[in-house]
Amino acid sequence: MGKSKARSSRQTSRSASQRKAASRARKSRSARLLLWLGTLGTAVTAVLVGVLVNVLSTQAQRVVPPPSPGSDSAMPHLEVDGISLSSGDIQGNGGIKPFKIDIKLLNTGKGVAAINDARLVIQKFVTVPLCNSQGDFVSTGTYHTNMPTDAKPGEVVNVAVSQLVQPNGADRFDVLLRTPLLQGRAKFNAYLYRVHLYLMYNVHANPLDVGEVLVDLPFPPAAGEYYLNSYFLAHPQLIRNTVYAAGLPEYKRCAVKNSRALRSILSSRAMRPASLAGVLPQLRYAFDW
Repeated sequence: MGKSKARSSRQTSRSASQRKAASRARKSRSARLLLWLGTLGTAVTAVLVGVLVNVLSTQAQRVVPPPSPGSDSAMPHLEVDGISLSSGDIQGNGGIKPFKIDIKLLNTGKGVAAINDARLVIQKFVTVPLCNSQGDFVSTGTYHTNMPTDAKPGEVVNVAVSQLVQPNGADRFDVLLRTPLLQGRAKFNAYLYRVHLYLMYNVHANPLDVGEVLVDLPFPPAAGEYYLNSYFLAHPQLIRNTVYAAGLPEYKRCAVKNSRALRSILSSRAMRPASLAGVLPQLRYAFDW
């Protein structure tokens, strides 16, 4: 009996030790498993984050934000479609028709063009006085104007404009120029300006360069009365019939001087009204009679 109890006690002790050892082994395996799962989770998370960042980055590249109001893509872009010029002249009621610049524009941009100013930079200016004292002119009064009668090169004349040109649209408007009629003999003067015309629009847009324009005010100078041309040189009797003999030398000096002044301003390549288109080749600078 004693031996049997001793064996039973030893077996019970071994079983308890084995259970404790198995328990420690299970805990060790569980700890390693948890550690492995934690490491795996971190790696998976890193991979998922990397994929997500890559996707978002790709989508960000594909999405183009709308242009801001001040960007170039939203700016207007004006182009000159056509320019026509009409000289001023004396009207039947004694008034003066202004010089007219008829401007046609295209807006090829995506923003509205707000034109607020027409800027005329004077390049050259000449005064052409009346030579034939018996010219048939009438008094027309005085006009207020933005064109000076004693202009200097580089002088700037601004004409207020309030005009809108819609995107992908067209527009047309006139710039009217006048000059005051002076008193005495000076009221018969003709003034010629070579100006560089710009249109100012929007705040950040470059001015539209329209080009150089020849302006004659308040009316175009007439051949024979203001200058010498080939026709009057070939028909001296037309001059002698309207100029007193005593005044003929002064008339000749005046006509030749005016012809040279007109040559100086008409020789440039500038847009001009029909009244000035054929003057230059017909000018003459000396009398042979």
